[in-house]
Amino acid sequence: MKKIFAYFVIIMIFALFYFQMAKTYPFNWSKVPFKYMSLYLDGFYMTLKISVFSIFFALIIGVVVGIMKTSKFELLEDFANTYTTIFRNIPLLVIILITYYGVGSIIDISAYVGAIVSLALFEGAYISEIIRGGIEAVPKGQIEAAKSIGLNTFFLYIDVLLPQAFRTTLPALTGQFISLVKDSSLASVIALQELTMVGRQIATSSFASFESYITIAAFYFTVTALLQLLGKYFERRFAIP
Repeated sequence: MKKIFAYFVIIMIFALFYFQMAKTYPFNWSKVPFKYMSLYLDGFYMTLKISVFSIFFALIIGVVVGIMKTSKFELLEDFANTYTTIFRNIPLLVIILITYYGVGSIIDISAYVGAIVSLALFEGAYISEIIRGGIEAVPKGQIEAAKSIGLNTFFLYIDVLLPQAFRTTLPALTGQFISLVKDSSLASVIALQELTMVGRQIATSSFASFESYITIAAFYFTVTALLQLLGKYFERRFAIP
């Protein structure tokens, strides 16, 4: 009941804000988004593609680097710490520009590939810290028990450490995936025709800026809300009894 009341209050606040804006801003919903819906859907599809591939590669990077951070080999640990220090202290926008205009001037890469590489490297640094925390949260007794039955390092991570790390860090990982989807909007700076870029172009050509930005906000909200619900489902599904 409290949640329903909270949602009602939020909706009312937005409604009051909208009607107040309508007094000075001539909303024209017949022009946007319906007239340009096919363009929005094309941009939305591109956003989904770069988000899915970036999540996939960022998760791989995060797991590998997270394992390296817990390694007994000092060289691997130093490499992993250096990687996360660099990518966690440089803005994603700068990384995208360096990747596309810097590395891209040496190696011919498309804006699509540049966006995926940038997002994967940037988000992978944060995911690695999440994975590291999950691995280190596994009770030492379980590690000692696994070693006592003859598990080598590979199977120790595969059978004991990583499954528990994913289970305990699922809320944080879900939040990071949501952040990645939102961060994908920065790919518009390299002229990638994703949702934000398309929305800006439509806003310029239609002179319906507010309607266009509200539309792209609705698309992003839909994706992130679904990710949040999916994350909560898996949290309940894999919850420790």
